[in-house]
Amino acid sequence: MSALVCILHQGNVVFINQAGVKVLGLGSQLDALGTAFVEFVETDYRFLVEAGWELLAEEEFLPLKLMRRDGTMFEAEIRVRLIPGPEESFLLEARDISKFVRSAEALREREERLQGVLASVAEGIITVDERGVIESSNPAAERMFGHGKGKLVGQHIGQLMGAERREQHQELFNQYLAGSAKLMGRSVESLGFRADGGSFPLEISVSELRHGKGRLFTGILRDISERKENEERIKRLAHHDTLTGLPNRNLLNDRISHALARVRRHGGRMAVLYVDLDKFKPINDTLGHEAGDAVLREVAQRLDHCVRSSDTVSRVGGDEFVVVVEEIGRPGEAAQVARKILEALGTPIAYENHACQVGASIGIAVFPDDGNTMEEVSKAADVAMYRVKHSGRNGYCFYSDSMPVEDLDLAEVPAGG
Repeated sequence: MSALVCILHQGNVVFINQAGVKVLGLGSQLDALGTAFVEFVETDYRFLVEAGWELLAEEEFLPLKLMRRDGTMFEAEIRVRLIPGPEESFLLEARDISKFVRSAEALREREERLQGVLASVAEGIITVDERGVIESSNPAAERMFGHGKGKLVGQHIGQLMGAERREQHQELFNQYLAGSAKLMGRSVESLGFRADGGSFPLEISVSELRHGKGRLFTGILRDISERKENEERIKRLAHHDTLTGLPNRNLLNDRISHALARVRRHGGRMAVLYVDLDKFKPINDTLGHEAGDAVLREVAQRLDHCVRSSDTVSRVGGDEFVVVVEEIGRPGEAAQVARKILEALGTPIAYENHACQVGASIGIAVFPDDGNTMEEVSKAADVAMYRVKHSGRNGYCFYSDSMPVEDLDLAEVPAGG
């Protein structure tokens, strides 16, 4: 009999040859198009396909049991190859090898081959009975949870999930057995616990196997630590300044919005301080951008030490920072923060053999005194900051005041040490 040849996209058949129609006992090619190929795989072998076609593509040939449309089984040998292109598709070839595997030797070789595949895949694969007890595990699962060879067998699956989640997993499992919960065909994220007590984020995909009169469950387990770290890194990059680690404008706007909502609910005031560094440009021009970056990182740390944990320090531009001071009883509390900042920046910042001196022009706006919205308050703080800039720098000014409070004069350029 000629070989079955088909093309799979996202696991579904998008092309099948006439020989394949005959091999699978179909009426025509249309009977296969759009069908998930896993439906032609005997139930006990489906976990191999569910582990991913890309894994099977790494094998030269793989023995498998396939199922014809009328439900009869036959031994097959398949080969899977990735089709290059922008969309992930696979070319699958299969031939009926039933007559070649009827002998005990051929059956033994098939089992050894399957065990070899299980041992080589990166995903952990375990089988669990209806009580939740692990009946088998591959080496990847044992490595993932830090157990020796064969040590997972006999343990309850809940032992791998930690005490806090054990009851939750057991309840979900019981609901599935009772027919009231959907568990198959979807991935669930959880927390795995290693033998040494360490934990890691885990993704679990479960499929059901009929085993005589009972049921077995195959779990495909993936350690998703790297994926979670990448997601967290991307999230942080979207909301934090890469140089200083402070919240960026996106996160600042979100923090101000939430702070305004709290003040509107509970009353009181909040302040926005627009901090623009003085005499920063000469440092960049004289010592270079690396010195400037070092100064900005140090300024960020000093600003952060001037506020409470409930307040926010954000970098919104090259040498521009915004400080949000929440829950102030009177405007004088915002002035106290401004004075702290000026005092903190009064000490020169050491860079290599230089003492870099910066100061700050600080504009202060208070909600609800100086505006009813985030935009109004932020603009008022910006206007107040420019008043300081134009009247001598290194001081602070409230939007409601006409004259800024000035601090000591700055040195004109960074001094060598």
